[in-house]
Amino acid sequence: MTSNTFALIGAKFGMLAAAGAIALSAAPAHAQAPAAPPIEAYGALPAIERAVISNSGAYTAMLMTVNNQRQIMVLDSSGAPVKQFIVGDAKVRGIDWVGDEAILLRRSETQELALKTNRVMGEWMRVNVLPLDDSREVISVFAEQRQVANFVAGFSGIHRVDGRWVGYFSGFRMGRASGEEMRILSYRPALFAVDLLTGETDQVAFPAGEGRSRDWIIGSDGKIAVTLDFDLENGKYTIKNPSGSIIARGVQEDGRISLRGLDKAGNALVYTTYDSDGADWRYFSLPLEGGQASELWSDIEVDWVIRTADERVLGVVDKTGGILLSDGTQPAPLASLLEGRPQGSVSLAGWTPDFSTLAYSTSGNYDSGSWFRMDTASGSRAMLGLERPFIQGQAIAPIETFEYEAGDGLSLEGVLTLPPGREHTNLPAIVLPHGGPTAHDEPIFDWWAQAFAARGYAVIQPNFRGSTNRDEAFVEAGDGEWGGKMQTDIGDSLKALAARGIVDADRACIVGASFGGYSALAGVTTHQNGYRCAVGVNGVYDIEDFFRYDLSGKSTVFTRGVERLIGKNADLDALSPTAQASRASAPVLLIHGRDDTVVPFEQSVLMEDALSDAGKQVRLLELKGEDHWLSQAPTRTAMLDAAISFVEEHNPAD
Repeated sequence: MTSNTFALIGAKFGMLAAAGAIALSAAPAHAQAPAAPPIEAYGALPAIERAVISNSGAYTAMLMTVNNQRQIMVLDSSGAPVKQFIVGDAKVRGIDWVGDEAILLRRSETQELALKTNRVMGEWMRVNVLPLDDSREVISVFAEQRQVANFVAGFSGIHRVDGRWVGYFSGFRMGRASGEEMRILSYRPALFAVDLLTGETDQVAFPAGEGRSRDWIIGSDGKIAVTLDFDLENGKYTIKNPSGSIIARGVQEDGRISLRGLDKAGNALVYTTYDSDGADWRYFSLPLEGGQASELWSDIEVDWVIRTADERVLGVVDKTGGILLSDGTQPAPLASLLEGRPQGSVSLAGWTPDFSTLAYSTSGNYDSGSWFRMDTASGSRAMLGLERPFIQGQAIAPIETFEYEAGDGLSLEGVLTLPPGREHTNLPAIVLPHGGPTAHDEPIFDWWAQAFAARGYAVIQPNFRGSTNRDEAFVEAGDGEWGGKMQTDIGDSLKALAARGIVDADRACIVGASFGGYSALAGVTTHQNGYRCAVGVNGVYDIEDFFRYDLSGKSTVFTRGVERLIGKNADLDALSPTAQASRASAPVLLIHGRDDTVVPFEQSVLMEDALSDAGKQVRLLELKGEDHWLSQAPTRTAMLDAAISFVEEHNPAD
């Protein structure tokens, strides 16, 4: 279970360069505006999306797009190409190393599957093993297992067991009911061990019982070291060690407990629970033999946990981007990278188990994304390549953070992307709220914000209450404020920048995706902030319809989470743009991926129908074959083209 169980993931979302540093220089605001790069340059998938380091540090694998062809490129430690895997239009969700011998490719496909009582369209995860040795065949996890559904429900790491590389995956058992087609007969997954170089598969753990969920951590011997059982009705949980003894128990009514892995020595479990009284996630180390749990990292705001492929916890990254290893040390070379840089961020992407070699990326002012490999002992680094090779120099819009105050006095901040080469006064504006809503925007190169800024708009990305850029108390401040103070926080960001003379509040549109799409439509229906237009992408517009099967009065973990987010006794009609369509105060463009399995396409159909019935100006653009995350370059570009054209029609920059 995770803190984002109920999040609507926001949709906002090259050749190899020679090793060396990039010379960056700022363009003054009054300089002549550079020609805007074509929309395709922003809609294209990044030239480099991911980089991971093999166990020994001998190889770097990068997920790349070169000449519109997606591929995984493997380089040796000198930067020389070793192997190339063409992945075509696969929707890659992650890559990992299997030792130094193969690449584990995680990808998703939108497909209809036969479940226990019906057929369901979903975004199903599949895993392939791509060996560096040409004599070995590509392995597809579960593909040859007639009694196991051909998709992966969960991943529990990679281990070296008796000289073999073994991956541990959750999967669903298949069977026939009354002579019908093979179906998934239970919605509770079992755990399987898969030889990653032969595909041989064995079940190693049984599913949880009815109304329960189960998670596992695997030990260095390839056996189950920890089992978490969770009751989906009352939130009670137990944690068991390898011998089956209960070493921890408790209650998390909202499901906010998570196994993070074993410590570096493999003798203790690292796990998290949520402290409602203190409004904070707490991290614990618990000996596998039992005993008293000790708290970890209590003095920092943890953003994410650094783990090895075999799920050993090496340390954490805090919300400032700082790295703290489990032994209390910090890798000084990486920590010093931002010194002297323009505002931006450094993101850790790959590492060896001993942290001697790292892959990381930078992004921010005058940096549209750069990727590096570093030796931490010497601090030496080599460039792997550029993320946006066709958007460089003065074409990169300047980025800054700003602080402002909500109507009730709460201190907030946001990200402002400004049009390059223009005076930054009384600018036309795009308010671009993020998805989630448990997410946040950072001062980095954002392809969507940059595309608008290049065409003369100031782009405002408010981190409203409920965002994850601050502590958990700030996240909790968003509970029950879906369509309430979250929405007014968004409007207050525009007012604040207008008061400073940076933007013209009378020349603003609101644009967003997923929860941001909801906010865009709420901004011209349930709330009216004077926007000239609204663009919603893959958004939720009819809240009751969206949560129809989860707000039926059942006391389940999921229902309690939804009620916490929206408000237990919320008036869903008052919050839903569909029910308030007659109040629409500006033209609306709806864009939705036809294969969206997170927010159904029907949400935009309902919104279009409601606006049309109310005699309002609305258009719906269907993105065929596209999912919730806008995973494909052609449809990303089509979305940008339509959104920018619509905004320019109703709120021209000049």
